[in-house]
Amino acid sequence: MSAKSWIRALWHGRDGTAEEEERDRPSGKRSTQRDREIRELGKVNGKHFTKYVDAVKDLKRKNHTEEAIELLFQLVDASERESVASTHHYSATPWLYEQLAILFRKEKRYGDEVAILERYAALFKPPKQLPKKLEQRLDKARNLWSRELYG
Repeated sequence: MSAKSWIRALWHGRDGTAEEEERDRPSGKRSTQRDREIRELGKVNGKHFTKYVDAVKDLKRKNHTEEAIELLFQLVDASERESVASTHHYSATPWLYEQLAILFRKEKRYGDEVAILERYAALFKPPKQLPKKLEQRLDKARNLWSRELYG
């Protein structure tokens, strides 16, 4: 699923089935075997990583922080696998990294927050500027981590 399709599915309540993806493709563009193989790389426990948004939100709402972090890392790995294999070279979705950063900040795990945001930034070749919101979060996390390390 392309980044645009994923966002569209997220906002419009679609579940990202193969039929919906085919419908969302520009006319004349059919998914290939390679597209389907790439999509398989984005799966966690048989479901595409984009299907877990509600599960992550639910874990966060219930304050199951460690379970949310564990799930988000699985989703980040799946998203990165799919992104690397994609000929479209879209990047992994920033939402996953942002959610991890939020949870790490909540737990005062500033070093982990810095690491996950830097991991996202490193996905781009050549490196590119993070979205402003994530750049601000990274700057603040670095400052908090520095204060924690050096008092």
